Amino acid sequence: MTTHDVRLTAPGLLTAAGTDPGDLWEALVAGKDTRRPTEALAGPWPEFDTAHLVDDPDAATLGVHRRVLRTSEKQARMALHGARLALAGPAERGPVGGPGWGLYLGLPTVDEELLRFGALDRLHKAAGSPAEVAALYGREVPPFSGLSHLNSTAAAHISAVFGLTGAMAAYSPFSDAGLTALIDGALSVAEGENEVALVGAVSPKVHPLLFAQYEELGWNGAVPGEGAAFLLAERAPGGADGPVGPVAGSGAPGARLAGYGRAFGAGPQDRAEALVEAVHAALETAGTDAGGIGWVLPDAAWTADGARAQDTALDRVFAGAADRPARFTSAPATGVLGPAHPLAHAVLALHGLAAGRRLVADGDAVREEALPAPRALVLACGARGQVCAVVLEGAEK
Repeated sequence: MTTHDVRLTAPGLLTAAGTDPGDLWEALVAGKDTRRPTEALAGPWPEFDTAHLVDDPDAATLGVHRRVLRTSEKQARMALHGARLALAGPAERGPVGGPGWGLYLGLPTVDEELLRFGALDRLHKAAGSPAEVAALYGREVPPFSGLSHLNSTAAAHISAVFGLTGAMAAYSPFSDAGLTALIDGALSVAEGENEVALVGAVSPKVHPLLFAQYEELGWNGAVPGEGAAFLLAERAPGGADGPVGPVAGSGAPGARLAGYGRAFGAGPQDRAEALVEAVHAALETAGTDAGGIGWVLPDAAWTADGARAQDTALDRVFAGAADRPARFTSAPATGVLGPAHPLAHAVLALHGLAAGRRLVADGDAVREEALPAPRALVLACGARGQVCAVVLEGAEK
Protein backbone atom coordinates (compact mmCIF):
# COMPACT_ATOMS: atom_id res chain seq x y z
CA MET A 1 0.00 0.00 0.00
CA THR A 2 0.95 3.65 -0.42
CA THR A 3 -0.57 6.80 1.02
CA HIS A 4 -2.75 6.82 -2.12
CA ASP A 5 -4.58 3.89 -0.51
CA VAL A 6 -5.32 5.93 2.63
CA ARG A 7 -8.38 8.12 2.94
CA LEU A 8 -8.56 11.19 5.18
CA THR A 9 -11.99 11.66 6.72
CA ALA A 10 -13.97 12.93 9.72
CA PRO A 11 -12.39 16.36 10.11
CA GLY A 12 -12.84 17.80 13.58
CA LEU A 13 -11.91 21.44 14.16
CA LEU A 14 -12.00 23.56 17.30
CA THR A 15 -11.15 27.25 16.77
CA ALA A 16 -12.34 30.67 17.83
CA ALA A 17 -14.64 30.54 14.77
CA GLY A 18 -16.51 27.46 16.00
CA THR A 19 -16.36 23.67 16.19
CA ASP A 20 -16.69 22.72 12.54
CA PRO A 21 -14.72 23.32 9.31
CA GLY A 22 -17.84 24.94 7.89
CA ASP A 23 -17.92 27.42 10.76
CA LEU A 24 -14.37 28.50 9.98
CA TRP A 25 -15.11 28.72 6.26
CA GLU A 26 -18.13 30.95 6.85
CA ALA A 27 -16.33 33.12 9.40
CA LEU A 28 -13.53 33.78 6.91
CA VAL A 29 -15.93 34.68 4.09
CA ALA A 30 -18.00 36.90 6.38
CA GLY A 31 -14.95 38.61 7.84
CA LYS A 32 -16.17 37.74 11.33
CA ASP A 33 -14.12 39.13 14.21
CA THR A 34 -13.38 36.10 16.39
CA ARG A 35 -11.08 37.80 18.90
CA ARG A 36 -11.91 37.95 22.60
CA PRO A 37 -10.36 39.69 25.63
CA THR A 38 -7.30 37.87 26.91
CA GLU A 39 -7.55 36.28 30.32
CA ALA A 40 -3.97 35.26 30.97
CA LEU A 41 -3.28 34.87 34.67
CA ALA A 42 -0.03 36.84 34.60
CA GLY A 43 -1.29 39.73 32.51
CA PRO A 44 -2.44 40.48 28.97
CA TRP A 45 -0.72 39.29 25.82
CA PRO A 46 1.85 42.03 25.09
CA GLU A 47 0.63 44.75 22.72
CA PHE A 48 -2.84 43.20 22.48
CA ASP A 49 -5.82 43.08 24.78
CA THR A 50 -7.57 40.47 22.61
CA ALA A 51 -6.67 37.11 21.09
CA HIS A 52 -8.41 34.25 19.26
CA LEU A 53 -9.48 32.16 22.26
CA VAL A 54 -11.74 29.14 22.67
CA ASP A 55 -13.85 28.22 25.66
CA ASP A 56 -12.17 25.83 28.05
CA PRO A 57 -14.21 22.61 27.61
CA ASP A 58 -15.76 21.20 30.77
CA ALA A 59 -16.04 17.60 31.92
CA ALA A 60 -19.52 17.15 30.43
CA THR A 61 -18.38 18.38 27.01
CA LEU A 62 -15.36 16.11 27.12
CA GLY A 63 -17.27 13.10 28.43
CA VAL A 64 -14.86 12.52 31.31
CA HIS A 65 -14.99 12.62 35.09
CA ARG A 66 -14.20 16.05 36.49
CA ARG A 67 -11.10 14.71 38.26
CA VAL A 68 -9.46 14.35 34.84
CA LEU A 69 -9.54 18.13 34.55
CA ARG A 70 -7.45 18.53 37.70
CA THR A 71 -4.29 17.15 36.12
CA SER A 72 -4.58 18.56 32.62
CA GLU A 73 -3.64 21.83 30.98
CA LYS A 74 -6.01 23.64 28.67
CA GLN A 75 -4.22 22.41 25.55
CA ALA A 76 -4.77 18.80 26.68
CA ARG A 77 -8.47 19.51 27.11
CA MET A 78 -8.63 21.19 23.70
CA ALA A 79 -6.96 18.12 22.18
CA LEU A 80 -9.48 15.80 23.84
CA HIS A 81 -12.34 17.96 22.56
CA GLY A 82 -10.93 17.94 19.03
CA ALA A 83 -10.55 14.17 19.14
CA ARG A 84 -14.16 13.79 20.25
CA LEU A 85 -15.33 16.00 17.38
CA ALA A 86 -13.54 13.76 14.88
CA LEU A 87 -14.71 10.50 16.45
CA ALA A 88 -18.32 11.50 17.09
CA GLY A 89 -19.54 10.17 13.73
CA PRO A 90 -22.71 8.20 13.09
CA ALA A 91 -23.17 4.78 14.65
CA GLU A 92 -22.75 3.20 11.19
CA ARG A 93 -19.02 3.75 11.51
CA GLY A 94 -18.92 0.96 14.08
CA PRO A 95 -17.03 0.76 17.36
CA VAL A 96 -14.11 3.09 17.94
CA GLY A 97 -10.88 1.89 19.50
CA GLY A 98 -8.86 -1.25 19.94
CA PRO A 99 -5.40 -2.43 18.86
CA GLY A 100 -6.02 -1.38 15.25
CA TRP A 101 -6.58 2.26 16.18
CA GLY A 102 -3.47 4.45 16.38
CA LEU A 103 -2.90 8.00 17.56
CA TYR A 104 -0.55 10.62 16.09
CA LEU A 105 -0.35 14.04 17.72
CA GLY A 106 1.38 17.37 17.11
CA LEU A 107 1.73 19.02 20.50
CA PRO A 108 2.68 22.55 21.62
CA THR A 109 5.59 23.88 23.59
CA VAL A 110 5.47 23.89 27.35
CA ASP A 111 4.25 27.42 28.03
CA GLU A 112 4.07 27.55 31.82
CA GLU A 113 6.82 28.64 34.16
CA LEU A 114 8.41 25.85 36.20
CA LEU A 115 9.49 28.38 38.79
CA ARG A 116 7.09 31.10 39.93
CA PHE A 117 7.91 34.62 38.74
CA GLY A 118 8.11 35.81 42.32
CA ALA A 119 11.03 33.48 43.01
CA LEU A 120 13.32 34.92 40.34
CA ASP A 121 14.87 37.57 42.60
CA ARG A 122 15.52 34.96 45.28
CA LEU A 123 17.04 32.66 42.65
CA HIS A 124 19.42 35.43 41.60
CA LYS A 125 20.58 35.93 45.19
CA ALA A 126 21.03 32.17 45.70
CA ALA A 127 22.85 31.58 42.42
CA GLY A 128 26.25 31.19 44.10
CA SER A 129 25.12 28.31 46.30
CA PRO A 130 23.90 25.08 44.68
CA ALA A 131 22.39 23.97 47.98
CA GLU A 132 20.36 27.17 48.29
CA VAL A 133 19.23 26.89 44.68
CA ALA A 134 18.07 23.31 45.29
CA ALA A 135 16.22 24.35 48.43
CA LEU A 136 14.55 27.24 46.62
CA TYR A 137 13.32 24.95 43.84
CA GLY A 138 12.00 22.54 46.45
CA ARG A 139 9.97 25.32 48.04
CA GLU A 140 8.84 27.21 44.95
CA VAL A 141 8.04 24.64 42.26
CA PRO A 142 4.26 24.15 42.31
CA PRO A 143 3.00 20.72 43.38
CA PHE A 144 2.24 18.32 40.51
CA SER A 145 3.96 20.64 38.05
CA GLY A 146 5.23 17.56 36.25
CA LEU A 147 1.70 16.42 35.51
CA SER A 148 0.62 19.85 34.34
CA HIS A 149 3.64 20.26 32.10
CA LEU A 150 3.68 16.91 30.33
CA ASN A 151 2.31 17.18 26.81
CA SER A 152 1.86 13.43 26.97
CA THR A 153 -1.23 13.95 29.13
CA ALA A 154 -3.07 14.90 25.94
CA ALA A 155 -2.12 11.59 24.32
CA ALA A 156 -2.86 9.65 27.49
CA HIS A 157 -6.32 11.14 27.94
CA ILE A 158 -7.32 10.62 24.30
CA SER A 159 -6.03 7.05 24.31
CA ALA A 160 -7.80 6.20 27.57
CA VAL A 161 -11.13 7.81 26.73
CA PHE A 162 -11.45 6.24 23.27
CA GLY A 163 -9.50 3.02 23.79
CA LEU A 164 -6.89 3.71 21.13
CA THR A 165 -4.23 1.04 21.74
CA GLY A 166 -2.56 0.78 18.34
CA ALA A 167 0.73 2.32 17.26
CA MET A 168 1.19 5.90 18.48
CA ALA A 169 3.55 8.85 18.23
CA ALA A 170 3.67 12.44 19.47
CA TYR A 171 5.68 15.29 17.97
CA SER A 172 6.61 18.65 19.48
CA PRO A 173 6.84 21.58 19.60
CA PHE A 174 6.79 23.62 16.38
CA SER A 175 4.31 23.95 13.52
CA ASP A 176 5.84 21.08 11.55
CA ALA A 177 4.62 18.70 14.28
CA GLY A 178 1.02 18.68 13.01
CA LEU A 179 1.92 17.73 9.43
CA THR A 180 4.50 15.21 10.64
CA ALA A 181 1.71 13.56 12.62
CA LEU A 182 -0.47 13.52 9.49
CA ILE A 183 2.24 11.99 7.31
CA ASP A 184 3.27 9.34 9.83
CA GLY A 185 -0.33 8.53 10.73
CA ALA A 186 -1.20 7.95 7.07
CA LEU A 187 1.96 5.88 6.58
CA SER A 188 1.09 3.73 9.60
CA VAL A 189 -2.17 2.80 7.86
CA ALA A 190 -0.58 2.41 4.43
CA GLU A 191 2.04 0.06 5.85
CA GLY A 192 -0.47 -1.99 7.85
CA GLU A 193 0.70 -0.88 11.28
CA ASN A 194 -2.77 0.50 12.06
CA GLU A 195 -6.18 -0.01 10.53
CA VAL A 196 -7.20 3.55 11.45
CA ALA A 197 -5.10 6.42 12.78
CA LEU A 198 -6.50 9.41 14.63
CA VAL A 199 -4.32 12.38 13.67
CA GLY A 200 -4.46 15.64 15.56
CA ALA A 201 -2.65 18.75 16.71
CA VAL A 202 -3.31 21.41 19.32
CA SER A 203 -2.14 24.98 19.87
CA PRO A 204 -0.36 26.32 22.95
CA LYS A 205 -2.38 28.22 25.52
CA VAL A 206 -2.24 31.97 25.08
CA HIS A 207 -0.01 33.00 27.95
CA PRO A 208 2.56 35.79 28.49
CA LEU A 209 5.34 33.18 28.60
CA LEU A 210 4.31 32.03 25.15
CA PHE A 211 5.05 35.56 23.97
CA ALA A 212 8.54 35.28 25.45
CA GLN A 213 9.10 32.11 23.44
CA TYR A 214 7.69 33.59 20.25
CA GLU A 215 9.74 36.78 20.67
CA GLU A 216 12.97 34.82 21.10
CA LEU A 217 12.19 32.99 17.83
CA GLY A 218 11.48 36.21 15.88
CA TRP A 219 7.78 36.92 16.42
CA ASN A 220 6.44 39.45 13.90
CA GLY A 221 3.40 40.65 15.85
CA ALA A 222 0.86 38.11 14.58
CA VAL A 223 -2.08 37.61 16.94
CA PRO A 224 -2.05 34.22 18.73
CA GLY A 225 -4.95 31.80 18.83
CA GLU A 226 -6.12 28.60 20.47
CA GLY A 227 -7.49 25.54 18.75
CA ALA A 228 -7.24 21.89 17.79
CA ALA A 229 -7.55 20.06 14.48
CA PHE A 230 -8.19 16.33 14.03
CA LEU A 231 -9.01 13.83 11.30
CA LEU A 232 -8.93 10.10 10.62
CA ALA A 233 -6.63 8.23 8.26
CA GLU A 234 -8.09 4.89 7.17
CA ARG A 235 -7.81 2.42 4.34
CA ALA A 236 -9.76 3.25 1.19
CA PRO A 237 -11.90 0.37 -0.14
CA GLY A 238 -10.43 -1.00 -3.33
CA GLY A 239 -6.94 0.44 -2.75
CA ALA A 240 -5.52 3.21 -4.89
CA ASP A 241 -8.25 2.79 -7.51
CA GLY A 242 -11.03 2.80 -4.92
CA PRO A 243 -13.28 5.73 -4.12
CA VAL A 244 -12.11 8.58 -1.94
CA GLY A 245 -15.58 10.00 -1.40
CA PRO A 246 -17.58 9.68 1.82
CA VAL A 247 -16.74 6.92 4.26
CA ALA A 248 -19.31 4.18 4.02
CA GLY A 249 -22.14 5.03 6.37
CA SER A 250 -20.49 8.14 7.80
CA GLY A 251 -21.37 10.89 5.36
CA ALA A 252 -17.96 12.44 6.03
CA PRO A 253 -15.99 13.81 3.10
CA GLY A 254 -12.75 12.08 2.24
CA ALA A 255 -9.58 12.81 0.33
CA ARG A 256 -6.19 11.26 -0.17
CA LEU A 257 -2.82 12.25 1.17
CA ALA A 258 -1.48 12.06 -2.36
CA GLY A 259 2.05 13.25 -1.69
CA TYR A 260 4.36 14.50 1.01
CA GLY A 261 7.87 15.83 1.54
CA ARG A 262 9.99 16.73 4.54
CA ALA A 263 13.27 18.63 4.78
CA PHE A 264 15.36 20.82 7.06
CA GLY A 265 17.01 24.20 6.61
CA ALA A 266 18.88 25.81 9.50
CA GLY A 267 19.05 29.41 8.25
CA PRO A 268 16.54 31.64 6.41
CA GLN A 269 18.08 30.95 3.00
CA ASP A 270 18.45 27.26 3.73
CA ARG A 271 14.81 27.17 4.80
CA ALA A 272 13.61 28.40 1.42
CA GLU A 273 15.70 25.70 -0.26
CA ALA A 274 14.32 23.11 2.14
CA LEU A 275 10.74 24.17 1.36
CA VAL A 276 11.37 23.89 -2.37
CA GLU A 277 12.81 20.41 -1.81
CA ALA A 278 9.83 19.36 0.33
CA VAL A 279 7.26 20.71 -2.15
CA HIS A 280 8.94 19.04 -5.11
CA ALA A 281 9.00 15.74 -3.21
CA ALA A 282 5.29 16.11 -2.39
CA LEU A 283 4.42 16.89 -6.00
CA GLU A 284 6.47 13.97 -7.27
CA THR A 285 4.91 11.41 -4.91
CA ALA A 286 1.48 12.83 -5.80
CA GLY A 287 2.19 12.23 -9.47
CA THR A 288 1.56 15.84 -10.43
CA ASP A 289 3.37 19.12 -10.97
CA ALA A 290 2.84 22.74 -9.96
CA GLY A 291 0.11 23.10 -12.58
CA GLY A 292 -1.94 20.40 -10.88
CA ILE A 293 -2.35 22.36 -7.62
CA GLY A 294 -5.56 24.34 -7.22
CA TRP A 295 -5.02 25.84 -3.77
CA VAL A 296 -2.00 26.63 -1.60
CA LEU A 297 -2.24 27.03 2.17
CA PRO A 298 1.13 28.17 3.58
CA ASP A 299 1.91 28.01 7.26
CA ALA A 300 0.83 31.00 9.38
CA ALA A 301 3.71 33.43 8.95
CA TRP A 302 4.42 34.53 12.53
CA THR A 303 8.10 35.30 11.86
CA ALA A 304 9.52 37.51 9.15
CA ASP A 305 12.09 34.85 8.19
CA GLY A 306 9.39 32.21 7.87
CA ALA A 307 7.22 34.45 5.70
CA ARG A 308 10.12 35.28 3.38
CA ALA A 309 11.18 31.64 3.12
CA GLN A 310 7.70 30.52 2.16
CA ASP A 311 7.19 33.34 -0.36
CA THR A 312 10.57 32.67 -1.96
CA ALA A 313 9.97 28.91 -2.13
CA LEU A 314 6.46 29.20 -3.58
CA ASP A 315 7.57 31.78 -6.15
CA ARG A 316 10.23 29.35 -7.33
CA VAL A 317 7.97 26.28 -7.36
CA PHE A 318 5.18 27.98 -9.30
CA ALA A 319 7.35 30.19 -11.52
CA GLY A 320 6.53 28.15 -14.61
CA ALA A 321 2.87 27.51 -13.87
CA ALA A 322 0.45 29.07 -16.34
CA ASP A 323 -2.02 29.90 -13.57
CA ARG A 324 -0.46 30.31 -10.14
CA PRO A 325 -2.84 28.98 -7.46
CA ALA A 326 -4.13 31.27 -4.75
CA ARG A 327 -2.31 31.31 -1.42
CA PHE A 328 -4.49 31.49 1.65
CA THR A 329 -4.24 31.43 5.44
CA SER A 330 -6.95 31.01 8.06
CA ALA A 331 -5.07 33.20 10.57
CA PRO A 332 -7.53 36.17 10.36
CA ALA A 333 -10.20 34.00 11.99
CA THR A 334 -8.08 31.64 14.08
CA GLY A 335 -4.93 33.48 15.04
CA VAL A 336 -1.61 31.63 14.96
CA LEU A 337 -2.19 28.06 16.18
CA GLY A 338 1.35 26.68 16.40
CA PRO A 339 1.41 22.92 15.65
CA ALA A 340 -2.33 22.96 14.97
CA HIS A 341 -2.19 25.56 12.20
CA PRO A 342 -1.01 23.44 9.25
CA LEU A 343 -3.36 20.64 10.27
CA ALA A 344 -6.23 23.13 10.55
CA HIS A 345 -5.33 24.18 7.00
CA ALA A 346 -5.45 20.51 5.96
CA VAL A 347 -8.93 20.19 7.47
CA LEU A 348 -10.01 23.40 5.72
CA ALA A 349 -8.60 22.00 2.47
CA LEU A 350 -10.60 18.78 2.91
CA HIS A 351 -13.73 20.91 3.28
CA GLY A 352 -12.90 22.80 0.10
CA LEU A 353 -12.00 19.68 -1.87
CA ALA A 354 -15.30 18.06 -0.94
CA ALA A 355 -17.20 21.07 -2.31
CA GLY A 356 -14.86 21.85 -5.21
CA ARG A 357 -14.32 25.33 -3.76
CA ARG A 358 -11.47 27.43 -2.41
CA LEU A 359 -11.05 30.67 -0.48
CA VAL A 360 -9.05 33.57 -1.89
CA ALA A 361 -7.88 36.68 -0.07
CA ASP A 362 -8.99 39.85 -1.85
CA GLY A 363 -7.41 42.68 0.09
CA ASP A 364 -8.94 42.59 3.55
CA ALA A 365 -11.88 40.53 2.27
CA VAL A 366 -12.17 36.82 1.47
CA ARG A 367 -14.10 35.44 -1.46
CA GLU A 368 -15.14 31.91 -2.37
CA GLU A 369 -14.61 30.53 -5.86
CA ALA A 370 -14.44 27.28 -7.82
CA LEU A 371 -11.40 25.09 -7.22
CA PRO A 372 -9.59 24.87 -10.59
CA ALA A 373 -7.79 21.58 -9.78
CA PRO A 374 -8.76 18.95 -7.18
CA ARG A 375 -5.53 19.22 -5.20
CA ALA A 376 -4.36 21.42 -2.34
CA LEU A 377 -0.81 22.03 -1.14
CA VAL A 378 -0.36 22.60 2.62
CA LEU A 379 2.94 23.76 4.14
CA ALA A 380 4.46 23.74 7.62
CA CYS A 381 7.51 25.85 8.43
CA GLY A 382 8.99 25.02 11.84
CA ALA A 383 10.78 27.79 13.69
CA ARG A 384 14.05 25.83 13.91
CA GLY A 385 14.11 24.85 10.22
CA GLN A 386 11.89 21.76 10.05
CA VAL A 387 9.59 21.99 7.01
CA CYS A 388 6.86 19.74 5.60
CA ALA A 389 4.65 19.82 2.52
CA VAL A 390 1.62 17.66 1.73
CA VAL A 391 -0.58 17.37 -1.34
CA LEU A 392 -4.21 16.54 -0.60
CA GLU A 393 -6.25 15.17 -3.47
CA GLY A 394 -10.04 15.14 -3.78
CA ALA A 395 -12.33 12.54 -5.28
CA GLU A 396 -12.01 13.77 -8.86
CA LYS A 397 -8.71 13.59 -10.71
